[in-house]
Amino acid sequence: MRKLGAAVLALALCVSLSGCSYPELYERVLIHGIGVDWTGDGYRVTVRSSASAEDEGEELFVSEGETVLQALSDLSLTTGREPFYSHNYLVVFGMDCALNGLDDCLDFFVRYYNTRPAVKMFLSATTAQEVLSTEKDGKLMKMSQLQALGRGGQYNGQAAEVEILDFVNAVEGEGSSPVLPALRTTEEGVEVFATGYFSGCKLTGLMDPRGTRGWLAATDKLKTGELTLEDPEGGTVTLSLRKTSGRIKVDKSGGPSFEVELEVDADISSADRVRLERPDAYSRIEDAARQLLEEDTRDAIEQAVINDGCDIFGFGRLMYREEPGFWRENKERWPDLMRECQYQVSASVKVRRLEQENRNGIG
Repeated sequence: MRKLGAAVLALALCVSLSGCSYPELYERVLIHGIGVDWTGDGYRVTVRSSASAEDEGEELFVSEGETVLQALSDLSLTTGREPFYSHNYLVVFGMDCALNGLDDCLDFFVRYYNTRPAVKMFLSATTAQEVLSTEKDGKLMKMSQLQALGRGGQYNGQAAEVEILDFVNAVEGEGSSPVLPALRTTEEGVEVFATGYFSGCKLTGLMDPRGTRGWLAATDKLKTGELTLEDPEGGTVTLSLRKTSGRIKVDKSGGPSFEVELEVDADISSADRVRLERPDAYSRIEDAARQLLEEDTRDAIEQAVINDGCDIFGFGRLMYREEPGFWRENKERWPDLMRECQYQVSASVKVRRLEQENRNGIG
């Protein structure tokens, strides 16, 4: 009887599996990138896809609808295939979309069961369609190359790296404002040229790479990069950042005030017309680097926080954690209150002295 029962179960399983109507791979649009633009009446989606899991960027489709989901669903009308999102690398939102507000079109990527919210998220200086239609060497630019732009900040220290969940968490979290890396097309392809910062889901402004570096340093996201300095005594020095850290503290002694502390270790990667053998050479270079990092951070605070009321540094989140009573009473007027806060920025820069370390057998 046990053997008979097992046989019946096996037969039932085979029948049930044979009845499943999962589409074959060739019946699906394997999406690698999605662009979303606001048309005034709805959304235009630009989709980059491949014919197989190994190919990239061989196809480009454009469709429109009242919602993002409707526009994507209508892809089946032009392709005869079902959209498949598990291979998606990134999502790009057009400038009009960001100015109008990303809340409605972003909802699909968070809520829809078939999407992956942990993908790179970008802002286009013009339209998302222009970015996804960019060609390089006569072919559509690979989506993996565009995705790599989101990791550029790990190497150059001047670009944000944001996934959809990061953006949503910053919007929904207490005392924080989201950011996005902003893309533009060039003759060579596509590049990150700025960081867009938002009030809720609406774009408020764009911050240049130096301001982005200051923000990255203060929020402890600056991992590496290059600092090019003008030596007061003449010449130019380029430092390679080796070890960085940033910390923000609340000063509880009086009114709301914050201290931003930066610590950086760096190597000299090039020195043009700079006499490094002089006794004061390294102290001059360290002082110039310190002033540059402090200026970048102050400029970012002044632009995004004080002028535009966008708390990209998370000052309000710090107040929420450390001064919950104050935060409950003042969170509704926090964008205005930030203009009255005091901000102290200090940096400490240590440049490695190569000639000393070489004498010790290092380098």
